[in-house]
Amino acid sequence: MTDEPSAEPAIVEGMVVETARTASPAVRPSAIVLRADQDEFDHKQLSTLALISPGLSGAPRGHLAMFFHYCVRTGLDPFARQIYMIGRTNWKAADNPDEPEKTWTIQTGIDGFRTVAHRAAAKAGESISYEDTVYYDSEGTAHDVWLSKSYPSAVKVTVVRGTARFPFIARWDEFAPTYYDRKAGAYVVAKMWQQMPAHMLRKCAEAGSLRMAAPQDLSGVYVDEEMERADAEAVVREAEEATRRLREAAGLEAGSDKDGEASSKPAGTQEADQGDGAEEPAPKKRARAAKKAAPKPEPESALEPDQAEEAPAPAKRAPRKRPAASRRAAS
Repeated sequence: MTDEPSAEPAIVEGMVVETARTASPAVRPSAIVLRADQDEFDHKQLSTLALISPGLSGAPRGHLAMFFHYCVRTGLDPFARQIYMIGRTNWKAADNPDEPEKTWTIQTGIDGFRTVAHRAAAKAGESISYEDTVYYDSEGTAHDVWLSKSYPSAVKVTVVRGTARFPFIARWDEFAPTYYDRKAGAYVVAKMWQQMPAHMLRKCAEAGSLRMAAPQDLSGVYVDEEMERADAEAVVREAEEATRRLREAAGLEAGSDKDGEASSKPAGTQEADQGDGAEEPAPKKRARAAKKAAPKPEPESALEPDQAEEAPAPAKRAPRKRPAASRRAAS
């Protein structure tokens, strides 16, 4: 017997990487599939990722290389939306020039977490199982099933890998996303978390437990539910920033330089930008009103003093002759 080469495709860390050779000659590899001979995304792959996540078009090359590494390490397919990288505005950059304008987070769904954790355990000859989920109310009482209409205060999920236990407790105050509702005038919980509070919080607890059970494969990766709070805070900050810009444009914020806009200084204490002691000009409407109210100057006051002395005196009018009938009556 002669030994024949294996027909299995080469695998790098995960299952997403394929070689050009396929099982059937009729099936050709995709133009965007990650290949074993590449160490970063090529142009076609980046163009496709930009369609899936438009924010990736402006991602730094270093972050894209890190994203490629996570795709290979976890074996999740970014083109099937199993794993993706999201950029969020870094609000610290406004006060610190050393901070990047955006922070990038690699995320996946809970199914992707389960796939990676089970694959890592199977590679090590172990299995993954779960203990019963425990729900806690505000008094700390444990419940096997959450039936209350109120939100659970915490959820505990324990993943068992081999003989090791990895419990993780997710608290409602730490993960539930809230945003400011202008109509209600208060912060409210996000819609999906209102409809399925126990389910959403349980996925956060499960993700934390799976990350503890497979840290080599899941460290630095988060499920969507874990990052929804950060997304809600970003929306609130963007709304506040937009409101501030609108107030400045309308002259309602201090420090505006437009004519007729309000100033932060109290009346009587404002100083003009040109000249010492000069008063700030009044708005145009007030200037026109003052002009109408001011009395008209006398003709003589319009001339300078020297010009008034040199001006010729007005000519005397000749006496008018009275009619003849008036002279007869007078005589």
